[in-house]
Amino acid sequence: MLKLFSIPIHAKKLNLNLDEMIEYCLSIKGKTKSINISNQGGWQSPSLQGDHPKLHGLFREILEAGEQYRKIISYKYPLGLVNIWININGYKDYNIEHNHTNSVLSGSFYLTSNNSNIVFINPSSNVMDYEWGHDVIENYNEHNSAIWKINPSENDLLLFPGWLNHRVEPNLTNKNRISISFNLAKCEPQSSQFKGRMGFK
Repeated sequence: MLKLFSIPIHAKKLNLNLDEMIEYCLSIKGKTKSINISNQGGWQSPSLQGDHPKLHGLFREILEAGEQYRKIISYKYPLGLVNIWININGYKDYNIEHNHTNSVLSGSFYLTSNNSNIVFINPSSNVMDYEWGHDVIENYNEHNSAIWKINPSENDLLLFPGWLNHRVEPNLTNKNRISISFNLAKCEPQSSQFKGRMGFK
């Protein structure tokens, strides 16, 4: 069967020092007011500015994964990190459906094990359910699903198209759910692929 209009989701297990990164994220939370974009409850940092040595290992992994993804979709320009931010969701906190405008790729890295599902929405979901609803589909798969849920583990890195709508289900544990999200976009000609627009060296 020909698989038309595929939407690739890149998933990779990393091996980063999570305890150190969690401590660093909590230290930023302690001195930074939350912004509110897609988050319902919880705390979300503004886009990180300046140098963050404790996150350099993650930055490198994101750029490496982004380069692999870029080749898969035959995107002709190098990609760089344009923004990156921290999410800390407590009990019942969640993120509403949204996408990431002005980015080629988006993604998240997960620092904790008590992760809620990230739910990706098929761009055709508004019409699929009319004829392919619960009453006629026996088993859902990548061919017939209006949504797709992924439950990430700690040290998981996910990349997906910035235009793909997604949401995050509520955290139903009493422990903080900590992730770091980011966007990748076309590098400016004067910027290296590695630095992107964040001044990361």
